[in-house]
Amino acid sequence: MPQVGDPYNTAVAGLTSFLIPGLGQIISGETGRGLAFLGGYVVCSVLYLAGSLSMYFNNGPSESGLGLIAGGGLVLLSFQIWSIVDAIRVAKVNNLAFRDKNKSSFLIKIQPYIGSINYYSSTKPVTGLSFKFSF
Repeated sequence: MPQVGDPYNTAVAGLTSFLIPGLGQIISGETGRGLAFLGGYVVCSVLYLAGSLSMYFNNGPSESGLGLIAGGGLVLLSFQIWSIVDAIRVAKVNNLAFRDKNKSSFLIKIQPYIGSINYYSSTKPVTGLSFKFSF
């Protein structure tokens, strides 16, 4: 869950990766990962454009042009979706790492325990303390 003070906003990361694939990863502090997504998107765009130009200059549909358009378009769409999902995940993970790194408190909780145990048709009361440590 998002908390006050988180440095990376998951909604902004997802939206920016929708507009420019890889930008959400870059603003979330993962520059190399973002550039890889952007590079993959550019390569797929070039394949799609090459297929479109092939069909344009051949004055009609050709098998290679349709293959490049279909393949480039499908991979282009999958890169787009993968980039959005990954940008949101990277922002969440980096927020968790930030919280863990900057955590400076701990919690000690002591609670009494009262219960009973059945021994061969007789009930024995049991008491004690339970400890919980969080740091």
